[in-house]
Amino acid sequence: MKRTVGLGGAVVIIIGFVIGVAIFILPGALAASTGPAIVISYALASLMALFSCVVAVQIGSVFPVTGGSFVAVGRLISPFWGFIIVWLMIGGSAIVIGLLSFGFADYLQLIWPGLNRTLIAFLLVCALGGLNLLGIKDALIGQGLMVVSLLLALLVFALAGLIHLDIDKLTPFMPNGFSPVLAATVPAFFSYAGFMVIIEIGGEIKNPSRNIPLALAISFSTVLLVYTLVSVAIVGVIPWQELGEINAPVGEAAGRILPGWVATGITLTALAAAASSVNVMLLGYSRDLVALAKARVLPTLLEKVSGKEQQPVNSILLMVTLALVTVVIGGKISDLATLIVVALLVFQIVLGAAALLIPRKMAVQYENSGLRMGKIAHPFFCVGLIVLSLALLVTATVGSPGTALVGGSFILTGVVYFFLRNAHLAKKDIHIEDRIQAELDAITLE
Repeated sequence: MKRTVGLGGAVVIIIGFVIGVAIFILPGALAASTGPAIVISYALASLMALFSCVVAVQIGSVFPVTGGSFVAVGRLISPFWGFIIVWLMIGGSAIVIGLLSFGFADYLQLIWPGLNRTLIAFLLVCALGGLNLLGIKDALIGQGLMVVSLLLALLVFALAGLIHLDIDKLTPFMPNGFSPVLAATVPAFFSYAGFMVIIEIGGEIKNPSRNIPLALAISFSTVLLVYTLVSVAIVGVIPWQELGEINAPVGEAAGRILPGWVATGITLTALAAAASSVNVMLLGYSRDLVALAKARVLPTLLEKVSGKEQQPVNSILLMVTLALVTVVIGGKISDLATLIVVALLVFQIVLGAAALLIPRKMAVQYENSGLRMGKIAHPFFCVGLIVLSLALLVTATVGSPGTALVGGSFILTGVVYFFLRNAHLAKKDIHIEDRIQAELDAITLE
C-alpha cells in the first residue's frame, strides 16, 4: 500500500479513534460510584495509556508496515501469538463498531424521536464503510472534519464547566473510598483505548520514524487535556449523586450552564464522536486482515487491493459485515466497555513482551529505526506496560468474572481456528508457520 498519510492525517486518525462516544457517557456513570474522584480513575487510566503510547512508538518505528502488531508479534514471539492478538482486536473491534453505531443512533433520537434505532446504526456502518472504500484520503477528509468539531465542542463545554465550577460539589472527594475509584479505572481505560491503532496503518504513513512518534505525542497530550477537563466539569456542575440516573451527562451538564442552542450543538458532537470512532476502526483493523491474508492465516481473497490508493476492498467489506451482524444482534456500549478492555489488556501484554525483545532479536532494525529509548527506558516502559496491564486485567476479572469468561472463550475459538487452518493447509504440504515466518521476514526486510 502507498504511504499517503501525513502527520496531520495520523493525528486525526488517532484522536478520532480514541475520543469516542464513551467520553459522553462513561464519566457520569462511573462518577455515580466514585464521586468526584472519577478524575483519579481517569488519571490512572491515562498512565496506562502513556505506557501503551511509548510501546506503540517503538513498535511502529521498527515495523512501519501494514498490520504492524501482527508483524511485530509474529516476528518477535511467534506467528501463533501474532494471530491471537489480531483475532482479539478484529473480533472486539467489530463488536465495538456495532455498539458505537447504536450510540450514534441514541443521540440522533434525541433530536428526531421515533427514528428506528437499528436502521440508523445499520446505515451508519454502511455509509462509513463506503467512505473507506473510496480511499484513505477521502476517509481522512471526513475524519478531520469530525475530529475538529468534536474537539471544539468538548473544549467549549469543559471551559464553561470550569467557569461554573461549584467547589462544594467536589466534596467529599472520595465518598465511597478508593476501591470504587480503582474499579472504575478498567472501564475508564475504554475511553483511552485506541492509541495503538497507529501501528496497524504504519505501512501508509509518510516518514514513519518521524510522524508516528509525533502523532502519538500530540494525540496523547490532546486527549489527556480534554478528558481531564471534561471529567472535572461534569462532577463540578452536576452532584455526583444524580449522575447515576443521567444517560447523557455531558449533554445534561451543558444544558445547565450554556445557552440551549450551544448545549444542543455539544450534544450533537456525540454523533461525530461515534462516527469518527467507527470510521477509524474500519480504516485501521481492515489492514490487519490484509496482513493475516498475506501470511495465509486467512483466505488470500482478503489481501486484494484496488483503486489508486490500493484500498483493501474485501477486508473492509468483511469488517463492515461483522459490524452489521453486531447491529442486528443489538447491545449497549456500557455492556461492552469491560469486555473490550479485557481484550485490549491481553493485546497490550503480548505487544509489550514483543517490544521487549526488539533490541535482542532485531538489533540492526532497532539501531536504524531512528528511535532508541536506551537500556533503562526501553525495558522500563515495556515491562511497565505488561505489569500495569496484568494488574488491570486481574481487577477486571475479579470485578466481572462473566466478562472474563466470554473473553477467554473467544480466545479459545481463535486457537481452535488457527490449528484447524494449520491442519488443513498441512494436507496440501503447506506449513502455515513457515509461510507466516517467510512473509514476515519479507515484510520486515523491505
